[in-house]
This record gives sequence, structure tokens and C-alpha cells, in this order.
Amino acid sequence: MNNFQDNFKIYSLAVLLSFILVGLSCDDREASDTVEEDGMTLAILTAQPVADGAAVGEAVVGYAGELLIVELRDADGEPVKNKVISFSSDYSDGDFDNDDPITNSDGIVVVTYSADGGDGAVDDPTTPLYENVEVTAYYSESLETSVRFDLYGSKDDIWPYSISMSDPDPEEITLASDTPSSMTCRLLNKNGTPVRNVIVQFDAGENGYIKIDDEVVDSDTTDSNGEIALTFLDNGEDENIGIASIRAVFNHPTIGDSVSDTSTVSIISEVGLVQECTYVEIPSSVPDHIVVKDGGGIESTSIRAKLFDDNDNLIAEPRLIRFVLNPVLEGCYLEEPGVTDTTVYTVNGIATVSVNSGTQPGTVRIEVSVDCDEDGEYEIEANDVPVIIASGAPYHLEPEYDPGSTTSIGGGFYQTQCAAIVYDRWYNPVEDSTYVYWTIDPIPPDTLIDAFVDGISFTGNESLDGDNFSGVAFSTIVYSTDAIGDIGRVSATTFGANGDTVTALINEDVGDATLFFVPGQLALTANATYWDFSLPMPTDLAAITITAILIDFYGNAVTDAPIAFVGTGVSEWVEVGYEAYTDEGVNGLGVADGCFTWRDYGSDDDPETPDWGTFNDDHDAFDLDGDGTIDTSEVSEPFDDFGMDGFPNTFDEGEGNGEWDGYHKIGCEPVVKTDQDGYARIIAVFPKEICIWQATDEETGICTFEDFTATITATLLIPQITTSDPLDIQLVRSPTDTGCP
Repeated sequence: MNNFQDNFKIYSLAVLLSFILVGLSCDDREASDTVEEDGMTLAILTAQPVADGAAVGEAVVGYAGELLIVELRDADGEPVKNKVISFSSDYSDGDFDNDDPITNSDGIVVVTYSADGGDGAVDDPTTPLYENVEVTAYYSESLETSVRFDLYGSKDDIWPYSISMSDPDPEEITLASDTPSSMTCRLLNKNGTPVRNVIVQFDAGENGYIKIDDEVVDSDTTDSNGEIALTFLDNGEDENIGIASIRAVFNHPTIGDSVSDTSTVSIISEVGLVQECTYVEIPSSVPDHIVVKDGGGIESTSIRAKLFDDNDNLIAEPRLIRFVLNPVLEGCYLEEPGVTDTTVYTVNGIATVSVNSGTQPGTVRIEVSVDCDEDGEYEIEANDVPVIIASGAPYHLEPEYDPGSTTSIGGGFYQTQCAAIVYDRWYNPVEDSTYVYWTIDPIPPDTLIDAFVDGISFTGNESLDGDNFSGVAFSTIVYSTDAIGDIGRVSATTFGANGDTVTALINEDVGDATLFFVPGQLALTANATYWDFSLPMPTDLAAITITAILIDFYGNAVTDAPIAFVGTGVSEWVEVGYEAYTDEGVNGLGVADGCFTWRDYGSDDDPETPDWGTFNDDHDAFDLDGDGTIDTSEVSEPFDDFGMDGFPNTFDEGEGNGEWDGYHKIGCEPVVKTDQDGYARIIAVFPKEICIWQATDEETGICTFEDFTATITATLLIPQITTSDPLDIQLVRSPTDTGCP
């Protein structure tokens, strides 16, 4: 094509110049060297847009200039040679390829004006002024001539061109009858203006040839209307029978693009010459993908069958072709609802039926058969899959997550896999590469969460295990140690037909996703693992402080994690508190229950509003105005806000912070949240009666008792549920004569 374009440019310019110059130089007048100025004429014979030497439709900044042919003649009408002609333009960003050309023996100069900048200048026909470019040619101060032309500032102002081939007349010709089929090619620019004096190339293929003015051609020049009238004739050979395509092409030399159009002529056989049908083809449909019914896209297309003879020509005479869907996708039909088997006649060797989608996606397999001799029997058969019914646009979306798959990924972070299934309104999985967008937000009243979700995924992508599934989009949640036990609200969003938003939350649209604990260690310690109710002095109760220490996979302390304590022989679980309080309850609740009681309603003391502190299982105080001073606390039993040491004015940790400092029993049950160091503390109380009396020595009055081994365990109440190793505490009553039964 490049060679053609180069030759095309040279040929175009040659035609343009020769058309004018040859015609002018055919007279026998002699050119004058020395003439008087009086009576001389200077005329611009031609102003034609050109690009790289080839004629085009318009002058465009940076793409195409204007070719000017100027003629100088004396008072007798004789050409004047060897004279300098000067040129000027009122457009500042253009110049000429020759500033001072000299007339040739025909009194002619040829220059090209080109612009390489600016916005161009195009005349507005609705105004009385001329806004386009004016170029003036001078021989002297008193002898000049000018021309105006439009200069477009961008190729986008005029490109793309449109080229059209009219329907042939007649549309059908008989082979070897020397009957021409006439048609017209028309070339317009983007604005609908005819493109004149440019060369259009024609190709009639192997079935025939093009004639213009009784000459066989493969190109011609558009007239003032941008048109070329041409005729097509076949070659008179049997191989020509069928459909002949006549193609017209215009190549723009500097824009580097082309436009084309095709007209078709049917060539039929001579009377008595019958084509024998040999085989049938089913080409791919256009479009070859449609969507299910109400799927938000194109729901129908055409299926064609092409019938050929043994010379690979389309059969011109009509033939009956049967189309059968096999298998039939649910709801899919041919031509009319419910039709899956139909027959139609070919037109110029092609039979066409429409296919419409139903509710089921899949490949549309079509079987065709041909009754060549019209005896009621089908002699030729073929089958193919010319079209695919794709799933519709997303209509349903269900996201979930798999906390059991949580793994450590290094750097103190964890990863949990989540996924969404996306399906159309008929519950078919949507096409692969349908994007799904993810978000994770804290549950109010929290405003921050130390986690993120990979925000973009698509159906058919790979899971963490390297698997992929139709209609499933995988993503991951990444979080830190500080987020363990937090609850994030995870949503997935995609877009359906017409851009409609389809959104859902995980966990059956609840959205709450607990960020799992990946086991590191839950360990127990006690301030005593041996207690003697008799020594060194008799005691009725053993109060032993139990400490649970929770660390994650990385050895980091896990905060705000609820720990449940159980133990054998424990008669009472007591809170570990550092500030004294009056166990009077709140509004009649929690009176003398041995637990610090407060309303966990947040800063506004309203359980209906999810403000900060609401239902977080902590007694909270609030600096509402940000001045560093506590303004209010959650309503609670009275307590001494003296801090960890229990004494006022020592300014130790917790003093004056408006919060009761200690390890709350959640719901007054032996469940305690870990502190910032990952510690959860509680006191286990054992009565002396747990050591059962064995015997009393009658002579000495000394009693002996059985030893009791108490076992304490702790369990993390957030997933992944983790239980500590048991902690044994040896409880004994040494022989004594005190408190014997």
C-alpha cells in the first residue's frame, strides 16, 4: 500500500499540473522577454489543496497546503517568460515554497502555500466579511491578483471523509452479456462538503473491471460535486458468476488514513446454465456475542448460510435452506418466539435468519441443510457456532469472607480472603472480568479501623489458592494486630445494566466481619499457685489473682480482646479494680452485685445513638470540647477517681481521667478484656471447705484434710477461639486443731 500511496501522490500532482500546463502550452505563440506593463494580465489559474504532492480536499494547518498556478500574459495575450512573480498572504503562520518564482516559457509559475501554526482561517458565509486566507500574486505595484481559500486549523475539522457507492443499476447482470452496471462514487468531507479534484482508487476484484468514458481504469478524479460516475462489467467467465464487489478507496497522504465503501453486483449465469451447489458455510455472526434476555445489551443478531458451487462462487439462483437450533438454549428462538426450526431461500447465494436470546447463556449451535434440486430432500449439511449468548449485566451480588483462611503475611499484618458471586437476573454467572469494588468501614461509633480491603477485583480472577471460578471475584482484607477482634463492615459493589449500582454487604447483607485472631499464645499466670488455709495463719478464703496474657502470631500484645475464665473449685470471681466504688447500682440495677456498674451508652447517655463509647464494654470519659479537660463520663456507680495507686493527688496513671480503672467483668460474668499490654486480670476465690476433712486424732484433737488441685483455664472469645493451657493451683489445709468439724 505504501508504494501505491507514493505512486498515487506523484500521479495526482502530475495529472493536476499536466491538465493545466499541457492545455496552455499547445498554442504556437512565442513568449516575450521584454514587455511594457500596460495591458499585461496576471491571473491565478488554479488554487488546489495538496498534501505531499497529491490533491486533497482542503488546506489544513500542518497537513495540507494550497497549490497555486499563476499566469502572466502581455497586452497581445502572449505568455511572458523570465519574470519574477512575488507572493504574500494575510495569514501570519504560513509561507511559500518559492518566494520569487520566475515564469516559464508558458508565462506560468507554480508555488505551494503551507501553514504550520495557528488556528487556521475559515470563511463564515453568514457574515459580510471574508474570514479565510487571502493570497496575493504581484508582478508590480499596479499589477496583482489574489485568491481566497479556507485553511482549517485541525484535521479533525474535516476528517474523516465519507465515501459512498450508490446502488448499482442494474443490480443484476447476466454473465458475458456486455451489460454494464452503473454506479456513482461520492466523496465528502466531515462537514458534508464535496471533495473535488482528488483521485479515488477502484478495485473490482477478479469478477470484472471498471470503465469510465469507455476506458478501463482503476482510478479517477472527482468532479466539482465530489463525484465519479463509473460502470462495472464482468469478464465473461463462468468463475465470475456470483457476487462482485466494487470497492472505492481514498487515501489521505498526510493524515495517514483512508476511507472506503463497496457496492455489489450480482452476476447470474446465462439462460440454461445451472450452477451446481457444492457446499454451504456458516460464517460468524456480526455481532457474534449477544446477551441473555433483559441482560442490558444486544439480544439478537443474524445467522447466515452461504451456498457455493464447485468454483467457490455463490449460487445465484434461489435455494431452500433449513436452519435448526440444536441444542436449544432456554428461551432462544429463530425469527419468532418459539421457532427453533425454519427454512428460507437464498438471495444471491446467502440465506439469513435472525436469532434471539432467551434466559440461558451459552453457545448457539446451528445446523443448516440445503435442498439443492428442490426434490424435498436435503443433500448438503453443515453445522457451526456462529454466535454466543453471554450472561447479562450484573443483577445480583452476594459477598462473603473466609476468616478461617486468615494467614500471617509478615510485618505484623494478617490477610483474610473474601469473595463475591455476581450473577444476572436469571441467576447466570456474569462474564469474566466484570469488576467488583470493595470497601471496609468501621462499625459506628468507631471512626477508624486498622484494616483495608483490596478495593478492585473482577470475576474469574484467581483465589489465594490459585483457582478461579466463573462469576466469582476474589479479594483480600489486610489488618494489623491492633484490629484483631474489631468488626468491619465490608461491602461489594458492581454495576448492572444502564450503569445501575448493585451493592451488598457480607454475612447475608449484615456486613459485619470480625477480624480473626491468628494464634500466637494465650498463657495464664497466678500470684500464687499454692495456698495453705492453715499456715502461716488460718484463713477461710483463698483470693488468687489470675492473669491471662494474649499475644498474636508476631508476639504483639492483643488489646481489647474478651477473655473468659473458668476454674474448678472457684466459689467467686472478683473484679480486679484499683479505685474504690460504692456498690449501689445504677437506677436500681447492679446493687451489691460485686461488680462495677455503669450505663454503656456513650457520651450522650442514649443507647439509640451510636456515638463514641456506646456498648464498647468500657467505662468511658469524654473531652467534648477538646480543651484537655474531661467534660463528662458514662453514668456509673460513685467511685474515687484516684488512679492506680488508690490515693489522691499523686497524679499517677488514671487519676482524674473520669474512668473507673480496673478490669471490668463484662455483664458481671468472668469475662475480662485485655489491656494495652495484652493482660486480662481477675481474682479467683476458693473457700477452705474445698479441702475435705479426713479425720480427727482423738488424743491430740488435730484434724487432717484432703488436698485439692484447682484448674484454671482461659478462652479467647473472638475467632479464632483459643484456649490456654490449664493452670493448676494446689490448695491444702495442713493438720490443725483449729476449725475442725
